[in-house]
Amino acid sequence: MSTLSNLLKRVKKSLAKRSVVSTIRLTVVALFHYSKNFTPSHRRAIKLQRKADMEFDSKYGVNTAGIIPISNLNIKSNNWIHSSKYQAIPYVDFGRLLAPLDLLYEEFVFVDLGSGKGRAILMASSLPFRKIVGVEFSKELASIAEDNLSRYSEDLMNCKNIEMICMDAAKYIFPEDPLVLYLYNPFDSPVMAHVVNNIAESFQKKPRRIVVLYFTPQISCTVLWDNMEFLKKVKASKELCIYDTIMKIVY
Repeated sequence: MSTLSNLLKRVKKSLAKRSVVSTIRLTVVALFHYSKNFTPSHRRAIKLQRKADMEFDSKYGVNTAGIIPISNLNIKSNNWIHSSKYQAIPYVDFGRLLAPLDLLYEEFVFVDLGSGKGRAILMASSLPFRKIVGVEFSKELASIAEDNLSRYSEDLMNCKNIEMICMDAAKYIFPEDPLVLYLYNPFDSPVMAHVVNNIAESFQKKPRRIVVLYFTPQISCTVLWDNMEFLKKVKASKELCIYDTIMKIVY
């Protein structure tokens, strides 16, 4: 399907479910992203990513590949307009990434907001977290994630206490355990503001170690995290920002 026909299909479907104003905003955002796809370097990057996605799925017998526009999903939450397209993160060795932070994984809950088809959940399960939680507001994606979890080999999992929750991330109440919060650019600042506020309230209620892994960060969202007094940015790049609690928490 051509770029134009695909865009028209998305607009038509969006108009059937949403307001004209919301659809216009969606169209402008889509045109911007499509324009970037015309550059040779971006096309090469997409091709390599698709190959890596297919290799991951073939190796583990799961379905996490593909790019799905939000307009193609039946989502009831009004926050759909602030959400990014579905696209799984490339393979990440969370153990190597978190090693410098010296975490006792058995004490931590790993929370993925915008968990999609669950690839990050599967990768995180290689570490012995106390629990892993995936939060996804699309029933379609959450269902695929559940299926992927059932297909994934238990021999690869050091954490089998995994919960998939279908709900809006803005309404999610964080557990009072030490947390590793994972975000792969799931939404923009209006929703992120709710998440940041919720994590701040949760910390005030129960001070504890909280680590935030924010991949492909948006500047408007990193500002929100930067303003959290109990968090310190320990890594900052175009690909990843990591935040950690400033004070030492004694349990």
